[in-house]
Amino acid sequence: MREIAPLRILALRAVGPSGCQPELTFGGPPRKKKEDGDKIDTKKNNDIDESTKSSTDDRVDHPPPPPPDEPTITSRLLRSLRDSSMTVQPYVAGTTRANASDVDISQPWVMAIYPPRDTNDEDANNSPIDESTEFLTIENGNHAVACLQMFIDALVESGRAGDERLGVHFFREWVQAVTGGMDANIMPEQPQKRPKKRQKGNNNNNSSSGRQFDHLPLGSLSLHNLASASIHTFHSMEYANVGSCLGTLDLTGTHGLTDSILSQVICSGSFPRIQRLSLKNSRKLTGKAVANLVKLRDLRAVDVGGCFNIHPNDVIEMVQQHPGTNKGTLNEIYAGGLGWTDVALETLLSFTSKHLRGLGIGFSTYLSGPGLVLMLAKAAETLDRLSIPFCTGVDDAVVSALGKALPKLAVLDIRGCNKVSSLTGIMDGRIIAGNGGAEVAKHLFVLARYSGISNNSLEETSRLYRNEVGECIFDCVLDGGGTGGGVRR
Repeated sequence: MREIAPLRILALRAVGPSGCQPELTFGGPPRKKKEDGDKIDTKKNNDIDESTKSSTDDRVDHPPPPPPDEPTITSRLLRSLRDSSMTVQPYVAGTTRANASDVDISQPWVMAIYPPRDTNDEDANNSPIDESTEFLTIENGNHAVACLQMFIDALVESGRAGDERLGVHFFREWVQAVTGGMDANIMPEQPQKRPKKRQKGNNNNNSSSGRQFDHLPLGSLSLHNLASASIHTFHSMEYANVGSCLGTLDLTGTHGLTDSILSQVICSGSFPRIQRLSLKNSRKLTGKAVANLVKLRDLRAVDVGGCFNIHPNDVIEMVQQHPGTNKGTLNEIYAGGLGWTDVALETLLSFTSKHLRGLGIGFSTYLSGPGLVLMLAKAAETLDRLSIPFCTGVDDAVVSALGKALPKLAVLDIRGCNKVSSLTGIMDGRIIAGNGGAEVAKHLFVLARYSGISNNSLEETSRLYRNEVGECIFDCVLDGGGTGGGVRR
């Protein structure tokens, strides 16, 4: 007897055939054409030349289609999924092929541990996933959000993604899945306060526009490797008011993302509530794009790794000027592959050492081992996630010194550091730090593919370092696995 697929898989199939047009699936049949030729906009990526037409012109020439008078069948199915009492399940991405290049201590960017952990319990938040009771699912998600994300992932894998599929109606349905239909334009009544005198040069437009959406729940959206995304995709998100409830956005490998899109759409005030943003491997971006990130006032974590047109000084200037630096809320900065030096790292830590929790500065041949240890020691009180892959200055002595200098470290990426042959040094360093009175993380997760660590060396170290119940107090991945192993949020 043939097994019946889960409901959310059926919903995915309902919107996912090769000939399907989600704009019709969620928006209903096209309205009767008016004299001006108004119709549902499903233009392809190359219909408008961005070099000859500004985003303002694009808005005028192609106004967003109105929402349908009544929800379509597929919309009603998805909305019933959101309100269902089905048990939360681990998220299974649309891709069926594991990709070692996507392994990172912060990836998958939109995933989080379920059930949610106690944010006040630091030991619990730094411990690995307990596979018997915990798993990864979409951060702040639900069944309807998971279904729509599966659809995006499946489109990307199949190569059928494009603006005609991810349009205004699709993103309106995403907003509905996150908010449950709460009105994005109405806030609960609050007592009016006397407006303060506006100071010269103080621009709080993004902050004030974001506050009107504070009553809405936040959602997570991944356009990971959506190479076909263009200005139309982001305008569709803007028209659908995605920014009113978007807290986490993954634009990793979005090759169509440019400085103008980031500055004129994402950082223009339409997405004021973004807290976590990944721009990793979006290689058309330059320092101008990074400078605009200061407008995302709620930003807590950012990844610009692999954007080789961005310089470390661009990241430093953005961090220095961002309001989250003074507040201590911008605490995760991943910027590997930009060519960091000892001087640049020292400057970055001069602004962030008191609150920095996550740092990525890999693929930096100019970083010296002693300089790395000396600078990172300034963040010893808070740093618990460190990514330094393919840094030629990292060897056994450096890793040992890091173990002593960073006792709270819970996640470490030393892939490609072929001068590191053992984890015994770092574990010894942690014990020395603990004996000296420092608070030491109870567990360490290490990514060490292409390092000098062998299986025999790993087995020997694992026999030496165990807790009271005989369990190894570290995990080390030597192959292409480890996806999601570093997620602690």
